[in-house]
Amino acid sequence: MFNKKLKIIFNMLNWNCNYLHKPPIWVSEDLRDGNQSLINGYDIKKKIKIWNLLLEIGIKQIVLGFPSSNKHDYNFINYLIKNKLIPNDVTVSILMPCKKNLIDLSYECIKSVKNVIFHLYNSVSKIQRKKVFNFNKKKTLNFTIDNIKYLIKKIKKKNYTIQYSPESFSDTELFFSKKICFYYTYICYINKIKSILNLPKTVENCLTNKYLNSINYIKKNIFNTMLSIHIHNDMNLSTSTSILSTLINIKRIEGTLFGNGERSGNVSILILASNYYNLGINPKINFFSKKFLKLFFNEKISFLNKLPWYSRLNYCAFSGSHQDAIFKSFFKKKKFLWKIIYLPLNPKIYNFKYKNIIKINSQSGRGGLKFIFWYNYNILLDKIIINKIYSISQEISESLMCELHNNLLFVLFYNRSNFIKISYFKILKFLYSLLLNFKIIIFLIKKQKKKFFKIIFFKYE
Repeated sequence: MFNKKLKIIFNMLNWNCNYLHKPPIWVSEDLRDGNQSLINGYDIKKKIKIWNLLLEIGIKQIVLGFPSSNKHDYNFINYLIKNKLIPNDVTVSILMPCKKNLIDLSYECIKSVKNVIFHLYNSVSKIQRKKVFNFNKKKTLNFTIDNIKYLIKKIKKKNYTIQYSPESFSDTELFFSKKICFYYTYICYINKIKSILNLPKTVENCLTNKYLNSINYIKKNIFNTMLSIHIHNDMNLSTSTSILSTLINIKRIEGTLFGNGERSGNVSILILASNYYNLGINPKINFFSKKFLKLFFNEKISFLNKLPWYSRLNYCAFSGSHQDAIFKSFFKKKKFLWKIIYLPLNPKIYNFKYKNIIKINSQSGRGGLKFIFWYNYNILLDKIIINKIYSISQEISESLMCELHNNLLFVLFYNRSNFIKISYFKILKFLYSLLLNFKIIIFLIKKQKKKFFKIIFFKYE
């Protein structure tokens, strides 16, 4: 009888009986997710301003960006290193996907810095495995482990820290997440590598209790590692979820200063820190810095003024991997079922048009270009043509630091088609016309010495 009472009491004393006594490690995503939410991303001057502001208020872990995806992040990191602007007590982090060539590029970019977190990620949710990567569970697990081992070999000698995020963790089957997290922490443990396990709410589409209980379950089934979270604000629960997460031993929270980020934004570090003050805990962020007060009251953070749900950028993707996932899931959706990756709600509810859900800038990828041409012009481009247009559009957007509109991309395609070679064929001329309510696209193609016409698309409007 006494043992039964003890068991009941023990079951009642779960994580929500804990209490807060110190703040977590604050990790700024302003230079990554904050930049990813803007049509015209930060140039190097704005990045330096943000960098100095983060140092001024006492942020000790800063995500510098995604150096393998665009030149601006790569050049910015090089600028910080060459000018020795990274203090010894600040740890920087870079993001990299599970691709060995991009891991190599990222490592070469930052290997001379002392305190670095190499943040590896890949999407493991069921819908992404099925629609984006065409992987089953076994293939996803093997692919993840292989890339984790590859990164560990590169960083082991320099005693760096590795961070892994099973992206879309909150949408993934719990037992499969547990398996991946277990293998990751075990591999780091036996190789004596400092590790961080980041469990993101990439799209906030579940309640706080479900998310925290999932983390609590994962925590009991992994080896020694630091737990971290990254929460977006699609349901406006990011603040409460982040604070409550520290009750289950979350040591590290990733967010942006003012909550700007993709869709409805990330969790706001300053709002979290203010709440810690309300609870009588020093958040260890310097709110009263002169630089911070000047930026907040004078400049009014003009480039961070999005309102959740009703902003024109709320249902819009700039990131290349997000665009690819949207493209692959958008054209496979069922008529009355909205299951588009990274877009939890149908934009038409708020009178937004589908053609605006993909915008092209320096952070965009090939999937975004595919979507633009298929949705707007009904042209499904070949891989070789996509690669050619991508390299040209990337060069233009990186030099101009602006969005490339659909019409410009179409002109690029039209003008550059003469220089695109497809195996033994060469495109000599490209024709696009509307004739008697029929949409016709024609290529004049040369094979060896012969010329002939080929209709590649024919659709009744």
